[in-house]
Amino acid sequence: MTATGVQIVRDAAFVLRCAGAAALSYLLAQAIDLPHPVWATMSGIIVGQEHLGETGQATLGRLLGTIIGVAMAVSVGELAGPLGAGLAVQIAVSVALCAIVARRFPALRVCMWTCPIVFLTAVPATPLYVAGYYRGAEVLLGGVVGALLHVVAELAIRKIVVDEAPA
Repeated sequence: MTATGVQIVRDAAFVLRCAGAAALSYLLAQAIDLPHPVWATMSGIIVGQEHLGETGQATLGRLLGTIIGVAMAVSVGELAGPLGAGLAVQIAVSVALCAIVARRFPALRVCMWTCPIVFLTAVPATPLYVAGYYRGAEVLLGGVVGALLHVVAELAIRKIVVDEAPA
């Protein structure tokens, strides 16, 4: 197969895996009744990079960063909320603490925006840790789906390229 042919296959695989990750993440999040499947859908797309190794790194950063952001938001909310700190203060404190982490480990930057997502999607009658659990589950689901589809796409590309190679 020519270099142009391989690039066409890679381009098509990228388009298909991004679309597939978005749809499959959404459907799985809905099937297990996660309240905001948008975060699964977005994560399924966000982790997909050009090369499989980059997707692995993006997935790991997204998943670890999300866990840190959820833990930070829930911790700050559980400690500062009962002391009377308003939502804006809780968001600011949790983002500031995550910014310290992100400054040292840039791949974990998602922790900073996970904090406001947890706070702003929480339902008043439900404990904050439940919102954190759901946001974490949605992101983890989408990230794993996106990464797995990249693995499947790479296997398919290798099969196509090898099968089309001149003997």
